[in-house]
Amino acid sequence: MVRRIVIVGGGCGGATAAQFARKTDRTAEITIIEREPYPQYSRCGLPYGISGIIPDFANLIEAPEERLKKNRIGLHLGTEATSVDKVNRVVHAKTGDKAFELPYDSLILATGAKATVPPIKGALKEGGKPGELKPGVFVLRTIEDARGIQSLGHKGKRAVVVGAGLVGLEVAEALMVRGCKVTIVEFLHNCILAMVDEDMAQMMADAIAKHGVKLFTNYQATEILGEEKANCVVANERSTGEERTFYADLIVIATGQRGETELSKQAGCSVGVTRQITVDDRCETCEKGIYAIGDCTEYPDLVTGKPYVSGLGTIAVKMAMVAGVNAAGGDESLPKGFLITRATEPFGCQVAAVGPTTPQLEAAGVKPVIGKVRSFTLPDYYPGRKEIFVKVMAHPQTGKILGAQIVGEDRVHMRINAFAVAIQAGMTVQELAKLETAYCPPAAPTVDPITIACEAAKLKMARGVRPA
Repeated sequence: MVRRIVIVGGGCGGATAAQFARKTDRTAEITIIEREPYPQYSRCGLPYGISGIIPDFANLIEAPEERLKKNRIGLHLGTEATSVDKVNRVVHAKTGDKAFELPYDSLILATGAKATVPPIKGALKEGGKPGELKPGVFVLRTIEDARGIQSLGHKGKRAVVVGAGLVGLEVAEALMVRGCKVTIVEFLHNCILAMVDEDMAQMMADAIAKHGVKLFTNYQATEILGEEKANCVVANERSTGEERTFYADLIVIATGQRGETELSKQAGCSVGVTRQITVDDRCETCEKGIYAIGDCTEYPDLVTGKPYVSGLGTIAVKMAMVAGVNAAGGDESLPKGFLITRATEPFGCQVAAVGPTTPQLEAAGVKPVIGKVRSFTLPDYYPGRKEIFVKVMAHPQTGKILGAQIVGEDRVHMRINAFAVAIQAGMTVQELAKLETAYCPPAAPTVDPITIACEAAKLKMARGVRPA
């Protein structure tokens, strides 16, 4: 009997799951349902399409229809999955006015997430469809969103970005590259605080200022003005209540995302404390034969053990590989938790991190010992060396590495991968300080900054210095 596998969502998660299901079962009938008109493309590449570094948004497509067809994977573009009949194991779908059914033996929910818009007065179009934004106001989630932002982001135009997380900063940089006068309005007291600690985030804030982009932190956007089209953002300074108006030709709201869980809940799948779908290490939900992956799911943080929603493409792909194999009758599993290894590089400032931030560790009941050093990417005598800051957080009793953050202009991202390996292996700062690293004057210093940071934490522990 031919196995029938239906995948709802054709992004990086859904398309990857299909490929791994095909590798596992060469005869299965595999079908992807995707609401957008495009097959799998890189959402992470959208800011670089806006800036023009990627010359055409079509270049972001990673799994063309021809490749899927070659692997005998069915694809329904512009199609909405409307409901799941878990009793009869049927997905009900709709393409335009045409409704149809897809029976399944295994179902993979890769429904992703949607951009969230906080309750800002005037952000929505008056008299428009539910959730429709006022002309001149954008979020960034799809190719069409990116095209809209690019269409107004011309040289000399004023752009306001609400939100200074990863997406907000990458969009702000893209608009700066296009010649816009960019202002960022952030609710928290600094940028990218979900990614790194305050001291590391300040280096990014300094880089933003050097590029002529204005960053206003601790401001809450309360209203968007403009009748036919948005023309300014009104925000209040959270400490003083002072009101400020930021005039704009376009406004991008980048305040986060929320997983699309409506279909999964209707199918009987449980959601957890984060309100996302709970899955086990096989990516299976509480409903046997129904799997879920990516932005719509929660899974434990390896260090704290607490449920976490990552929103990272890397994790979506890892989950997809597991779900695809298992949906096709194989046996694959995830690690006990994810490291949430992350990186970004706007405004010439490379930032990378792995594991929880210090506030997240403290919220989990651990006050870490911190080793932080300022170092360089090359030996002192070699031209072209760049400054780099490395911070490692360790358990105060055992020295076990819990997290790390690196900021610099060069050679940051691969170093954080070394910390990722160390955390996954359960290494201590004492052990990593002994690591033998490669040395070559044009490529690396004699003693790598990651080992120096571990040595700093190790010495604090040896001297009985209390956690910072």
